[in-house]
Amino acid sequence: MSAAPIPWKHIRNVLVLFAPLWIGAVLLFGTIGVAYSLMSSDLYAARQPLVVRDEATRAVDRLGRFASQTELKAAQETILEMTLNREVVSAALRQIGPPDGKLDPDWPSISEIDSAVKKHVNIVAPQGSDFGNTEVVYLEVKAETRPRAVKFCEAVFQNLTKHLRDVRRVRADSVIIELTHARDMGKRNLDAVSAQVHEIEVKFGADLAELRNLNDTFTGGSSNRRALADTKEQLQAAELELEKLTSLHALLVAGAKDPQRLLISGGDLLNSQPSLQRLKDGLIDAQLKASQLSGVYTLLNPKRKAAIATEREIRERIIQETNSVIASMEPMLDLQRAQVTKLTQKRDSISEKLEMLAEVRTSYAEIDAELRQRTQQVADAERRLVEAQASRSAALSTNLIAELGPPQVTQYPVGPGTTTLTFGSMLAGLIFGLGAVFLIAPGPISSHGRRRWTDHLEGQNRRAEDRIRIAQQQHRRSSDLHPGQSAITVPATAAPTD
Repeated sequence: MSAAPIPWKHIRNVLVLFAPLWIGAVLLFGTIGVAYSLMSSDLYAARQPLVVRDEATRAVDRLGRFASQTELKAAQETILEMTLNREVVSAALRQIGPPDGKLDPDWPSISEIDSAVKKHVNIVAPQGSDFGNTEVVYLEVKAETRPRAVKFCEAVFQNLTKHLRDVRRVRADSVIIELTHARDMGKRNLDAVSAQVHEIEVKFGADLAELRNLNDTFTGGSSNRRALADTKEQLQAAELELEKLTSLHALLVAGAKDPQRLLISGGDLLNSQPSLQRLKDGLIDAQLKASQLSGVYTLLNPKRKAAIATEREIRERIIQETNSVIASMEPMLDLQRAQVTKLTQKRDSISEKLEMLAEVRTSYAEIDAELRQRTQQVADAERRLVEAQASRSAALSTNLIAELGPPQVTQYPVGPGTTTLTFGSMLAGLIFGLGAVFLIAPGPISSHGRRRWTDHLEGQNRRAEDRIRIAQQQHRRSSDLHPGQSAITVPATAAPTD
C-alpha cells in the first residue's frame, strides 16, 4: 500500500493564511537576539599551560613525580577546587581592578565573584584527555579584552600559587603540631620505660651483662653458669680433700694411742706422710724379726731383747711422729674446712643470683622490648617531624605547579558573534512559528463530516447552509439589539454539491 501524497497545496495555503504568526515569531526572536548581542559584551579567553608535580620530600627517588595516576588526579582536582575558590578569584579581580579602570572600593562584589567563578575561571585537561592522564593542565580565564584576559590569567595564577602555598603551610603546621605532640608523648613514655630499665639495671649492676645475655639468648652459656659449674667442681674436690684429711687425722689420732692401728690401715692415707710410712715399715720389719727370733731364742737372749727393744723404740717414735703430724694437720684441716665453706657460700651465692636473674628476666625482657619499641616510635616521630618541617619550609618558597609558557589569548571573542546570534535567533523564531502554525491549523481532511479544512475558516468559500446559518445568527443578534425592527427573511437556496 503506497503512502498518501503530501498535500503541498494545503501546506502553502496554511503558510499563507498564518503568515503573520510565523513571520512575527521570526521578527520577535530576531529582535531578541539582536538586543542580547548588543547588550552583552565580548569575552576573550586566555589559556596558560601548567605542570603539576608532587612534593619531593615524600620520595626523593621519584624527584617530584606522583606514585600513581590516582594521586595525580587527586592533586589536579585539588588545584581545580583551589582555582574556583572565592578568595583566589576575588584577589585576582581585586588585583586587575574593574573593567572601566575606575577606582572602586567595593570591587569586586559578591555577584561578580560568583559570576567569575562559574563562567570565567576554570582548570581543564588537555584536549582528548581527563585529569590524571598527564601532568599538564590548562588554566583558562575569560575577560572583556585581550590584555585584560592576560592580566586576569596571570593574576589568577599568582593568587593560586600563593593560596596553594598557604594551604600547604597550614597543613604542614597542623601536621607539625600533631607530630610534635606525638613526639613529646613518645618521649614521656620512653622516659618512663627508661626509668624502669634503669632501676632494674642499678639493682643488678654487677650482673647487668648476665641479665642482658639471658634476655638476648637462651643458650645457657653465661659466665655465671660457667662460674657455678667451676665452683661445684672445686667444691667437690675440696670436700674430697677434706674428707681425706679428716680420715687421716682420725687414723693418726687412733695411731697415737695404738700404733698397731697404723699397721692395719690402708697405705693410701699415709702416702702424704713419708716419715710415718717409713716408721710403719720399720715397725713391721722389727715385728717380723722379733717373731723370727722368738722361735729360736728365749726372752733372756740378748738378740731377742735387742729386737724387742727396737720394736718398742719404733713404737715410741711412731707415737711421737704421729703426735707431731696431728699437730701439723690442724691448720690444714682448718684451712680445708674454710675453703669448703667458702666454695659452698660461693655456690649458693651464684645459685641465688641465677634464681633472681631468672625471676626478673621475663619482666626485664618485656620492659626492654617496650623500650626498643618506644625508642623506634620516637625515632619515627622525629623523622616524620623533620619531613613535615622540611615540607613547611618548602611550602614557603616553592610551588607545586609551574608555568610551561605565557598565557595564550584567542584572536577573536569566544562564543557566537552578533550576526550568528541574530540569524540563530531568527531560525529559532521560524521553528517556533512553524510549530505553532501546524499545531493550531486543521489538517487537510477534518473529522466533522469529512468537510474541507477551508469550511472551518471564517470568511470565504463557505457552504450555502453554513452561510444561511451564519446570517440567521447575525439576524438574531441584531433583533436582540433592535426589537422593533422586523425580521429579515433569508431565502433558502439549495446547497451546492461538492
